[in-house]
Amino acid sequence: MDANNEEISIDVLPKESERAFKELSEGNMVIARSKNDFIYIVAFDDQFHVFMHTPGQESGAQKQYPVGEEAFAVVRSVIDLADVVYMASFDQSLNLYGVMCTAEEGILEMFPGDDRDSDGMVDFSPPGNEPVQ
Repeated sequence: MDANNEEISIDVLPKESERAFKELSEGNMVIARSKNDFIYIVAFDDQFHVFMHTPGQESGAQKQYPVGEEAFAVVRSVIDLADVVYMASFDQSLNLYGVMCTAEEGILEMFPGDDRDSDGMVDFSPPGNEPVQ
């Protein structure tokens, strides 16, 4: 991502804690979704910062864990229990709460959660047309 670019990019990640740790070490945000609850994890200042939010709620919760075994266990548990895991890359100069809000809105737009089985896949072919094999 260009340093002057204020875009937020979202990708679906495999449910693998080692991949989540890799993304966190590169300054990206890991987002775990379980039903309609979101958990955002970022790493800075030698801590994992964990934010929880349910869409439609005015407030959420947050916790910080110093990087260490307890923090690694928390992140592993979040990844293991999530329905879907996403990664958001963003310009570090952006407001963190704005990044979380934008990421949540983007995820809900692409994966609304009405049909949990189809939320894991995005089909970009026009309706009624089968992909060319």
